[in-house]
Amino acid sequence: MTFEISTARVLLRRLCVLFLLAAFSVPSPVLAQTAPAEPPAATPPAANPPAAAPESPPADAPTTPPAGAPADPAPLDDDDMVAPPVVDPKAVDTQSIAPATDPLKRPDGFGDEAELKPVPVLMKKAHASWDEAFATIVATLKQIDAEIARLKLKSNGAPFIIYTSTDDLGFDFEAAVPFEGATMDKPQNEVVFSASPAGKALRFTHRGPYDAMDPTYEQIANLLDAKDLEAQDLYIEEYRSDPRTTSPDDLVIDIWVPLK
Repeated sequence: MTFEISTARVLLRRLCVLFLLAAFSVPSPVLAQTAPAEPPAATPPAANPPAAAPESPPADAPTTPPAGAPADPAPLDDDDMVAPPVVDPKAVDTQSIAPATDPLKRPDGFGDEAELKPVPVLMKKAHASWDEAFATIVATLKQIDAEIARLKLKSNGAPFIIYTSTDDLGFDFEAAVPFEGATMDKPQNEVVFSASPAGKALRFTHRGPYDAMDPTYEQIANLLDAKDLEAQDLYIEEYRSDPRTTSPDDLVIDIWVPLK
């Protein structure tokens, strides 16, 4: 019994020693050897075998960026692709329009049959009392001028005043200024794009102040009665001289009377 216990203790101590040696031992270095003529006997692999040398990649193989270098971005899917912004380098095109003939060179008329040709205008509706009639007309034309300048257009021709209704206190009218050019913007301040009046009418010329036009209109009415002509409920004044800058005594105005 004593022998069996002693033998068991010896075996146990050996197992402990072997365990400690296996845990803390460092593998001995592998020495380079020349290949023997005959294949050597198989040997168990070392605890930490040396890393094998990397093989050279084929010429057509994709290269891998070195460690630390930024990797190439992954290809975008169709859903991830975004088109670049489109920039149109062209400015807004304008249409060339022949300059209007000087209206002051037009001969005066009185009851002459003529035809109004429509031209593009910026137009604004307004109301005026008879006491402030001419001042209101000039102020409305200047408001249209401001829109023409803001839209980068150019005035082109004599302005029109279209009387749409009158009474004892005043009148409603439309002021229209011909222009040339084009724009993508919209007019503001109740100014709109439109066309000047068109069609056949009788033309009468008035020279002098706006406030002195009553005798001219009386002559127009007398002529219509004498020829048994019926006018539309519309009178058009074309200011051949610029009412914004011309002295009232030097005004030249063509009055157009459309007939029914």
